[in-house]
Amino acid sequence: MPAHSTDPLLHPEVRQASILAYGAGFVASTVFMAIALVITLGRVLPYLGLLAAISALAMLALLAQVVLLFRLDLSETQLWKTVSLALVIPLFVLSIGLTGWMFHTLYPRTMLHFMAVQGSGSMM
Repeated sequence: MPAHSTDPLLHPEVRQASILAYGAGFVASTVFMAIALVITLGRVLPYLGLLAAISALAMLALLAQVVLLFRLDLSETQLWKTVSLALVIPLFVLSIGLTGWMFHTLYPRTMLHFMAVQGSGSMM
């Protein structure tokens, strides 16, 4: 059986890689997520403002990763990868949003009967 003779360093995606772009993408994503963490821990914004700020920072981090790490653009060779990413983002936002909503409203939805019984002072 012949050995695989192609050099992985000659692959077009590997040749396109840049240490500077990877480093900048990593640093930018880390900075945006750290800012979101500080804003969340500081509790300096109201709920809707916090949600908007975190969403904007997450989109900036995603944009930095897409452009600097994955090198996606609107060129003809990358078009379908970019379209698939654009179609996945709403699904991702919905899944995270619905999970957050579910846990945010979990206690009131599951403990209503218990609270009603305790509030009336009678046992059923």
